Amino acid sequence: MFNRIFSLAPGFFDGGATQALLYLDPGTGSLLFSVILGIASTAYFVARDVLYRLASSIKVLLSGRQGAQTGADPTVEHPVVFFSEGRQYQSTFRPLLRQMAERGLPCLYLSNDADDPLLALRDDPAYPLLQVQFIGSGHLAWARMRTLRARLVCMTTPGLDVLQLRRSPHVRHYMHVVHSPTDKSFNRTYSFDFFDSVLINGPHQERVLRALEQLRGRKAKALYNAGCLYYDSLLPKYQAAQQAVDSARAQAPGRPLRVLVAPTWGKNGLLARFGAALIAQAARADVEVVVRPHPQSRVSESELLERVQRETAALPNCSWDASPDAVAAMAGADILISDISGIVFDFAFLTGRPVLTLDFPIDKRGFEAMDLPFEPWELAILDRIGRRIGMDDMAGLADILAREAADGTRAQQIRRLRDEYVCNFGCASAAAVDEIARLADLRPHVSQAAVVAPPFAAAVPAGR
Repeated sequence: MFNRIFSLAPGFFDGGATQALLYLDPGTGSLLFSVILGIASTAYFVARDVLYRLASSIKVLLSGRQGAQTGADPTVEHPVVFFSEGRQYQSTFRPLLRQMAERGLPCLYLSNDADDPLLALRDDPAYPLLQVQFIGSGHLAWARMRTLRARLVCMTTPGLDVLQLRRSPHVRHYMHVVHSPTDKSFNRTYSFDFFDSVLINGPHQERVLRALEQLRGRKAKALYNAGCLYYDSLLPKYQAAQQAVDSARAQAPGRPLRVLVAPTWGKNGLLARFGAALIAQAARADVEVVVRPHPQSRVSESELLERVQRETAALPNCSWDASPDAVAAMAGADILISDISGIVFDFAFLTGRPVLTLDFPIDKRGFEAMDLPFEPWELAILDRIGRRIGMDDMAGLADILAREAADGTRAQQIRRLRDEYVCNFGCASAAAVDEIARLADLRPHVSQAAVVAPPFAAAVPAGR
């Protein structure tokens, strides 16, 4: 009954029934509209919460006993909630959900993406204690998060209590899950300030978070060094892809060097800085060039992407990769050219092969790096995984590519770097769930999941 009463609210709040009857300048109007929607959406969920509580009380009185509560009931306090902004984070959350299921631990998974593949786990018998829920997008999702009841909420989303994502008064503990091996200097400012704890990968991330706390006078939050979760998903996929590539190469030996060009998007990306010039210069060498733009480029800089594709269309040894998964492209490449994209470290740590990065001034305005008194880790260590190149090196790019690809010492340097800064490589979810279960006061049994051995060296034990 109560769902029917409020079934019209989401559509109304999405703006389907509104018309502008007076003029506001775009900036003020957008902000005002955002505030109104936020208030209205929160009121919707608060009212629904009250009605659910009333309905539950009436049901108990009529039945004479306490009925079993389900995950769909917002009055339930869940021990652990995982919140995801969508399918792009499935490789981070899937290992956590699998580990929770293997230990027989209950949890709730919330997503604001209707096409999130992890929502399908509701029908998977391997996850009997997992509840999943699509909570809508935009203001409806943020409003649902403000009425959440949980002991522990884990999320990759930064900026708690900064903009729309606000703390619920019914949540005891918020944990941010760092989902990449970078030191997080290039997150937006105040990304981590108001979390109770952060699940980190290594000492470089601890250094940044502690420095920001001191600079801003924040209370020291708990930091748990578990590792980078998405490598639990990527490592077995990469090993399978590399096996397929090696088999194909054995059937067709003597192929040219394959260069993967994979930039980030936005103002610090090599496509924005150099356009087609770098791609054309690489293609002049006797190599195969595969260009894989960042997925966000197709959304935020589609005109730039279309122009560069047109300008490189005539290059016979240049192709573009638009597949949703980068693993096959990484397995097939001998060397990577990039900028400050996260693929720099995924490629290096998975393959052990060198990376050429463009040497140009990085705009730090608006990022955490702007406030830090030291160089971000992901810039300071680039010389250890490859060579930094500038436009002056373009004429000799063919020789640079050949030398770097043949340099056997790079794999050793990359292995040492990975072992130092990314603990539990390929098996981080077990250490992460140890901390999650402890914080939520759950009692896990020891996981029997097989641990995938990393390709270079033994994993580094987790610590605090």
